[in-house]
Parts: sequence; structure tokens; C-alpha cells
Amino acid sequence: MRFVSAALLAAMIGVTAAAGAAQIPPAPASTAGADAGAPKLPPPQPAPEDPKVTKLAIGQFLAWQSGTIDRSRYGAAVNANLTGQVLQGGSAALARLGGLQKATFLGISVARGARFYVYRMACENGSIRMEFSLDPDGRIALIFFE
Repeated sequence: MRFVSAALLAAMIGVTAAAGAAQIPPAPASTAGADAGAPKLPPPQPAPEDPKVTKLAIGQFLAWQSGTIDRSRYGAAVNANLTGQVLQGGSAALARLGGLQKATFLGISVARGARFYVYRMACENGSIRMEFSLDPDGRIALIFFE
């Protein structure tokens, strides 16, 4: 399940994403093929964990789960793609995972010069991978959950 601005990542890494790439994920039981055609990041490479970035990751994950993201923490390109439908669908999908139990930093993936922080968010009812990059001002430039 991949959503939130896959088209931006596609443009960034030079891949053409399927139409409607900013998808609303289905319920976890029916996610097979939900990201067909969406670009994938290279595997994360080991890197030292930055406690400030981890705090940001956890805060944003919880904000997405509750449907209360602070748009000032996101860059203009992400904000342009965060429609009410994307936010509502993303929040509903993440809320179905239940309470966050553990956030594990998996490393950094680099695509066309952008550094993506990759985390595994383990929740009561499952886990999901969270990938995000920051712009030079420290705002989230791209964010994905899969």
C-alpha cells in the first residue's frame, strides 16, 4: 500500500507512475497490488539514528493516524498533493493498525540526491514502513507509507 504523492517521487527518480498515484489505500486485508506501478526506493543503507528525526517520524505517524497533521511541517509540493481524500484515506488506513508499539529506524535510502529516512512502525494490528525526506528547511518534502 503506497500513497501520498507517489507521482512526485516518480518524477524525482525518473520513473513514470501509474495514473492516480496519490492512492487511497484499501483496508489492510485487501492491499495486494495496491502499489502496482508505483516507484520503489532503493533499499535503505545502515546509518546512525538521529533522535530528532526519529521524534519527527513518530510524531508524524501519530498525527497521520489521528488525522491531525500540521501542514506547516510539510513542503509546498506535499501540501499540494494532500487532498482531503488522501488525508482521510491515509489516516483511516493507519488507524486500522492500532496503537503504535515500536518505531524502528531501518536506515537511509538515497534517490537522485534526496535522503529518505526509512522506519518500520509496529502497531497492535500490524506494521507499516514509513519513508520520508526533508527539504533544506527541515520540512517534509515527500512521505510514503507502505
